[in-house]
Amino acid sequence: MEKLWTTAEVAQFLGIQEEDVEQLVRRGQLTGYKLGGQFLRFRPDQVQALKGTITVRPTAPKPTPPRERWFHRLREVCYFYDFYIISAGLFAVLVLYLVVAG
Repeated sequence: MEKLWTTAEVAQFLGIQEEDVEQLVRRGQLTGYKLGGQFLRFRPDQVQALKGTITVRPTAPKPTPPRERWFHRLREVCYFYDFYIISAGLFAVLVLYLVVAG
């Protein structure tokens, strides 16, 4: 019995993304076998026969997020947690007042 390929192995062999492999199965261009009701496996000979018939679109690299400066992050923290920051400040002032006055 031959070893069945995983979705990742098929994607690597065809030079496409795993989502594209699943799309080929949905379109009926590639036969996938479910093991355990959820794991797709493929016969290598069927994948090799498919390789010459599909056109591979180039995969775009994932965009990298721009590097943020520390003050942008600090501004976001202050924006999202302003209530807690103000409350902590007022509590500190109250405690300081009680210590000095008492």
